Amino acid sequence: KFISKDSHDTMAFDLIVAADVLVYFGNLSNLFRVFATISAPGAGLVFSCERATLDEAPLGWRLLPSGRFAHTKEHAVDVAVSLGYELLTYEQIIPRMEKGKEVRGHLFGFVLKEQQTTKDEL
Repeated sequence: KFISKDSHDTMAFDLIVAADVLVYFGNLSNLFRVFATISAPGAGLVFSCERATLDEAPLGWRLLPSGRFAHTKEHAVDVAVSLGYELLTYEQIIPRMEKGKEVRGHLFGFVLKEQQTTKDEL
C-alpha cells in the first residue's frame, strides 16, 4: 500500500492496467513488487507485453533491436505469483504493428490474493 508523506492515511489501487508499457522494463521483479505494494487485496493487474520464448530469452526477458524488451510468459507469471498474484487469464495477442509487421505479444490478467507483500517484507 502507498502511504502519503503528509499523513498516515493509506491509499491502495483496485486495478492497475499497463497496455504496451512493460516493453520499457527488463526484469519485472521490482516493478511488480511496487504494483503489489500499492494494490489492495483483490486488486486486478492487467498488462500486455512483447512475447519471447525461453529459447530466445533464457533470463525471462531480452532487449530487442527496437530498444524494447520482450518477456517470456514464464517470467511474468513467476514474478507475479511470487508476489501474491494469481493468474486469471492469458492470451497470445498482436498488440500492434511495427514497420508493417505484426508484433508478438501476450495479455495477462491477474488478481492479488488477500495476503500480499507488505512494505516490511520488501
